[in-house]
Amino acid sequence: MPNNHTELNEALICSNLHKVTDRETAWVLLQEPGFIGFGVVLSDKICWPPSVQPDWTRVSDLRLFGEKGEWHVWSHWEGSWQSRLLKLENILETDALTEYHVLWGTQIQSRIPPWVALVEERGTEIWLPLKEKLQNADLPLRLKVKQVIGYDQEYGLAGITDAALVALVSRPSCKDQTVRFPPSSP
Repeated sequence: MPNNHTELNEALICSNLHKVTDRETAWVLLQEPGFIGFGVVLSDKICWPPSVQPDWTRVSDLRLFGEKGEWHVWSHWEGSWQSRLLKLENILETDALTEYHVLWGTQIQSRIPPWVALVEERGTEIWLPLKEKLQNADLPLRLKVKQVIGYDQEYGLAGITDAALVALVSRPSCKDQTVRFPPSSP
């Protein structure tokens, strides 16, 4: 059941950090008009890429994720926000599908440690906070997503009922898959 929030802000996001991780940092993927990208969440602040400061009133979707789960927030019709916490420990492998969604960026444009800007030929850009050196050969990176399978008793149908971001990886089909998580602390 979703929770309702009348305001979305940095303090609310930081207060949910330890619901998704036992570490000191987690990633947040934020969507608002004019910006789709990652930030690093600490217990008392969020570090954003250079020259980025979200307009919290315009955020349409936010996913705070770590090794324990994902806290997902989305805008609601009345100008408020709803959220849900999906704990990975509650998902059986038989009740989930793992997918890899290709992330924008086929070339590295800039590095302002720990931030790396990935760009597409048509100008799309995304900034990532990465601990280790990233090479063009590692691109494109992929978001590892757990799709939760549910069953509707009333209609007798199975389907995807939820999804959670769980990691950022390169080479998902190889045994030497590199997990680029958790983020660096800026």
